[in-house]
Amino acid sequence: MPLPSLRLLDRRRPSSYLRPLLSVVLGATLAACGGGGSSGDDIELISATNVIGQADYVSGSANRGTSVSALGLAQPLGGIATNGTNFFIADYGNHRVLGYASVPGPTTPALFVLGQDSFTGNLPGTGPTRLALPASVSLVDGRLIVADAGNNRVLIWNSLPVSNTAPDVVVGQVDLNTDDPGTAADKLSFPVAATIANNRLIVSDQNNNRVLIWNTVPTANGTPADVVLGQTDFTGSSARDEEDGLTTPAGIWSDGFRLLVADSGNNRVMLWTQLPRVSGTDASFVIGQSDFSRITAGVGQGALRTPSGVASDGTRIWIADSGNNRVLEFDAFPIASNAQATDIYGQDRTSFTNRTPNDDDQNAETDDTPSARTLSSPTGVSVFANTLYVVDRNNHRVLAFPG
Repeated sequence: MPLPSLRLLDRRRPSSYLRPLLSVVLGATLAACGGGGSSGDDIELISATNVIGQADYVSGSANRGTSVSALGLAQPLGGIATNGTNFFIADYGNHRVLGYASVPGPTTPALFVLGQDSFTGNLPGTGPTRLALPASVSLVDGRLIVADAGNNRVLIWNSLPVSNTAPDVVVGQVDLNTDDPGTAADKLSFPVAATIANNRLIVSDQNNNRVLIWNTVPTANGTPADVVLGQTDFTGSSARDEEDGLTTPAGIWSDGFRLLVADSGNNRVMLWTQLPRVSGTDASFVIGQSDFSRITAGVGQGALRTPSGVASDGTRIWIADSGNNRVLEFDAFPIASNAQATDIYGQDRTSFTNRTPNDDDQNAETDDTPSARTLSSPTGVSVFANTLYVVDRNNHRVLAFPG
């Protein structure tokens, strides 16, 4: 499904946020990084410190180039979910969620799988223990929330599962055996992100071009939402812009007080400084555009192109700028539109103008392999314990960076 775009923000890179950079000598030790010919004095790229889903940093095939297993990934989409011990990844292309009992590394197999009967299965399905194109996972207050996009539903486990067990609640459908997309307060159409913040459920309902909010976490199947954003009421589903519109919204983040939405089709991220309680509430500020009337894709410190993921540690903001093959960092929540990024992952930190995927030497040509410093259509970002996790979709992996 399409994931819209955003624009970046400008600021000085804070010197206090030191990143481990690969010098030319260190870069040479990474086999097959691709390209070559640029000196470490010319470019600066931030290096990942962990990779999940691949055996090393220079591999980028779906399912590690072999059959489906407990180690590989295929087109992962939304951000990871972790509490520092439990760890979950939405393995979109394999129609499953992988669960771990600790933060994994390149050789760590998943402990269990949701949505499939075994680690070798990857067929989509509808039912209490099946998934179809799970787009994101969220772990909040001991609950696991999965946006099961292909089944047009959101699933909630009230305690963290340790095997392929049925969820406690389904939202968007009347029961766990139904897949009926629609536009109403109790229906969903390809939801791609869901989270809980301050006991409120928030869902990015992508094909209905809206975000739905439940004022309390649902305890019964099919509970209708209380608030809709991006539309004027629960019956509308058209693509819209300006302060109150959304077009194919993707990733969301909230601390229960503020709300960020990656408004992908409008190439922007929307910020509500107060989590709305009234339908159709205007956003406060826009990131990636100079004002709410502009939706043009671009590249630079203040531009975005199909942004699909957004995360925050409460102070800084990270945006998965998918169409520009990078992640942008902003050092504070904006107090006006058209903010400027302060740092960047996946591209040269000194220019903010490069956007080629897997371009370690920054020569505007895609290398033969990825590296620890490159990205190809990153679609998810998550932050936990000062670690930034980036879902590097087209390289079929998750990278971890110091936050």
